[in-house]
Amino acid sequence: MRVGLISPYSWTVPGGVNDHVANLAAQLKARGHEVYIMAPTGGPGHSRSRRQPNDHFISVGIATSFKSNGSKAYVNPSPLMFPRMEKLLRTMRFDVVHLHEPCTPMVSACAVLRSPPGLPMVGTFHAALRYSPLYRHLNSVAARIIRALTVKIAVSEAAKEYVAREFPGEYRIIPNGVPVEAYAPARQGDPTPGRVVFIGRAEPRKGVIVLLRAFKLVKEKLPEATLVMVGPRWSQVQDLVARADSGLEWPMPGIAALGRVSHEAKLKEMSRGQVMCVPSLEGESFGIVLAEALAAGLPLVASDLPGYRSVLKDGELGELVAVGDHVALAGALCRLLSEPEVRAVRAARGIEAVEELSWHRVAERVLETYESAVENCEQRAASAR
Repeated sequence: MRVGLISPYSWTVPGGVNDHVANLAAQLKARGHEVYIMAPTGGPGHSRSRRQPNDHFISVGIATSFKSNGSKAYVNPSPLMFPRMEKLLRTMRFDVVHLHEPCTPMVSACAVLRSPPGLPMVGTFHAALRYSPLYRHLNSVAARIIRALTVKIAVSEAAKEYVAREFPGEYRIIPNGVPVEAYAPARQGDPTPGRVVFIGRAEPRKGVIVLLRAFKLVKEKLPEATLVMVGPRWSQVQDLVARADSGLEWPMPGIAALGRVSHEAKLKEMSRGQVMCVPSLEGESFGIVLAEALAAGLPLVASDLPGYRSVLKDGELGELVAVGDHVALAGALCRLLSEPEVRAVRAARGIEAVEELSWHRVAERVLETYESAVENCEQRAASAR
């Protein structure tokens, strides 16, 4: 099968959607399918974290940054994408095209609006926000795009609810995958007593300020506790502490901010942690970092967001606390750090459960969706004759 995978986001800027596309492409190729990735390129000059295109990568223009979901999204807004995408899809003669965030301008949206008649189009919705200017103000265009999709996928119930509020219909739930084997080495580590690990960006919606407030309370009860943050830089942490409303003072003992690190360095920090903390405030449809922690055998404390609740099976695989409540977060961290038996049980449950999210299983479900989309289009064509 010749498959076209389309991402609206710059391929040279790290992000969850592009990670999803890259892992899915690898799985499809391993099964003998011919896979092409189409996405814009360009963005911040972090050369060490750039994803290098391969011979089956097709660049569709230069990306520009826009504010999105408390962060920045790098997309190509050019209207020239309409004729370019139409020509590309006709030339490549794909058996199926799989679009990620299909309503996002302009790459994904143009691919749907300019697709050749009869081409099976599968769309995956990743986001789960409280409000979407795109869906609200471009409602008619988004509705047209969603109606044109042969099959619709959402990565979680939260992502489904987000899009289905405006555009009801049938959405298959196929979660994000995690390369379980890539995190298995972290299970062999020697955890440092009292160590809490955070992995993520320092943007507001990730809840770093809540974590810092909580850790201050943890430190009062457990003086040996430490907090290692992978992603945030020292300057970003200092800026958060310096906020007038932080309730914190600098320096804060027991904290390390490592900034961006390699996968190997991230595994090392995960292997040294006793607990992973994910205190996000909003905008999380799934939470791939939760799945990574489960694969690493790392017990979890996370915000009680719908997307997180789904991954953690309503608290069976990790402790969920009220969003933004630093006192509740501190209490949960202290309990888990003080109860080795509970940590061991949670780790074992997580390792067993995360197999459902392995890319091998997720890719099989996506392939079944492709087959359904192709069959659906064939039936439509037959009935039209």
